[in-house]
Amino acid sequence: MQIAVTPDPQRWVIIPPFPPPGWAREEARHRSAHLGVTGPQWRSELESLLNELQAMERQGRFARLMHIDDVAHPPFVIDLSLEIAKDDGSKEGRRATQRQIVAALLPEAELVRLRPGPDMVGFSAFYESNGPTQGVVVLRLAGLPTVPVDLVMRLWGAAAEDIAPNLDHLIELARQVAPVV
Repeated sequence: MQIAVTPDPQRWVIIPPFPPPGWAREEARHRSAHLGVTGPQWRSELESLLNELQAMERQGRFARLMHIDDVAHPPFVIDLSLEIAKDDGSKEGRRATQRQIVAALLPEAELVRLRPGPDMVGFSAFYESNGPTQGVVVLRLAGLPTVPVDLVMRLWGAAAEDIAPNLDHLIELARQVAPVV
């Protein structure tokens, strides 16, 4: 299922699958000015990181964003996707489905239940690993299509202890997600 997201531009950079020429340079320049960073080294490092992220092969349909709202904390990457739930919609069925999603991405992590609002429920997990994922957030969003879907957020690119404190930003981002029909 395709996904559309409208993130807060103060915190998130959308990594386009097919960016126009010079996109990374312009985004790094813009982000540097916004954060008040005047050093060319930081801007150059950010441009290089953005170029790397856009060149990485994408498996499946997802939106890729980078969280960067403070130069004191390392940026991290989030891959957002909508997964059609293959459960009966009961609480037990939803929990089993969401646990399977987290276990597939981050098998050793301890799950934490989330209920950020009346329209969202799910789990988060963070684990320091050498693997491709350091955190996962899975939320069942009410009010999306008639078919139940889970929003899956795969978090990577920084240490788990740097990503985990941004859980509120991730929940805020989840509220901006919609399927593309």
